[in-house]
Amino acid sequence: MTMTSKLFRRVVLVVLSTFLLAACATTSVVSEWRDPGYRGAALKKIMIFIAAGDDATRRMVEDRLVSSFPKGTQGVPSYTLFPDAKDINEQNAKEIGARLKQEGFDGALTARLLSVDKDKVYVPPQSYLAPAAVGPYGSFYRYGGYAFSAVYTMPAYSYQQTKYLIETIVYEIPAGQMLWTMTTETVDPDSRQQLVDEVTRMIDGELAKQGLIAG
Repeated sequence: MTMTSKLFRRVVLVVLSTFLLAACATTSVVSEWRDPGYRGAALKKIMIFIAAGDDATRRMVEDRLVSSFPKGTQGVPSYTLFPDAKDINEQNAKEIGARLKQEGFDGALTARLLSVDKDKVYVPPQSYLAPAAVGPYGSFYRYGGYAFSAVYTMPAYSYQQTKYLIETIVYEIPAGQMLWTMTTETVDPDSRQQLVDEVTRMIDGELAKQGLIAG
């Protein structure tokens, strides 16, 4: 293998590594709000309600969030209190509030998938300079060949990017007032489990930072 071939292969590996890193799932906060007037302590007992399209997803995500809470804050899956998600509605507000108050809840956390957006991302051609093993120190007349022989251009390409927007809200119980809300964006998760894990870590971190759960 010639020196030029080795340099080219090195450049290709660097570019591919950069692309693969960019393709990994990332979760970020799109928007966040906290009631500036709330002066209460960290919530002690929170009901977790996931508004999912199917019961299996609801149970899986609620259990995942409950297991992630710190010891000072108890999470309880809503399906253990209200097996039918449709029972959690405004018509049943008095009954729901009374039960939550009786069982010692001081908070409720809800989450739902807002949207799934698919975008086509275009990456223009890019040139890279590969380091050469031998420098152009011998002669001025060799410099041009040395410099330009180490420049490689990768062709343009495009790929599809999938973005998941998830809304999370925390309410005070029994008043039912919103204390905090956050919308997150997760790009290209490898699986539903990875999406849930990343958003759960983000929720836990932000709630702890806001002082709404034990740190």
